[in-house]
Amino acid sequence: MKKLLTVTAISLAVMLVVVPLASGQEKGGPPAGGPPQGGPPAGGPPAGGAQAEKIFTGQLAKVDPQEKEITVKGAGNMEMTFGYTEGTQVVGEKDVQGLAGKTGAALRVTYRDAGGKHIATKIETSSERGEKGGKDKGGPPPEK
Repeated sequence: MKKLLTVTAISLAVMLVVVPLASGQEKGGPPAGGPPQGGPPAGGPPAGGAQAEKIFTGQLAKVDPQEKEITVKGAGNMEMTFGYTEGTQVVGEKDVQGLAGKTGAALRVTYRDAGGKHIATKIETSSERGEKGGKDKGGPPPEK
C-alpha cells in the first residue's frame, strides 16, 4: 500500500510539472526575430480586435476584383484565398488590381483570420516568377 501511495504521489508531481510546460509550448509566442507584437499594421486591424498575423507565401493564381479576393498557390499546390480592403498594404505594386495581369508572381501575404475568412493586411510582390504561369518558360535571358 505504501508503494502505491508513493507511485501515485510521484506521478501527480510529474504531471503538475509536465502539463504546464506542454500547454505553454502550444500557445507559444513568435520565434526570436519574428514580427513585433506591438500595435496594428498600417492597414489597421480587422473588426474583432487584435489577432495574431500569419504569413503565406506562394504564386499568384488569380485576382477577383468583384469579390475583393486574391488566390495564392503555395507549397504542395495548396491554394488559399485572401480578402483585401482599401487598407491592405501592397508592396511592389500600386494596388491589388495591379497584380491582375501578373499570374504566377511570387507573393508573400501577411493576413489575419476574421469571421472565418483570411484577410490580407499586407501583400508583398517579388520580381521572381513561379514555376508555372510565368511568362518566361526557361532559358537564359536575352542578350541586350
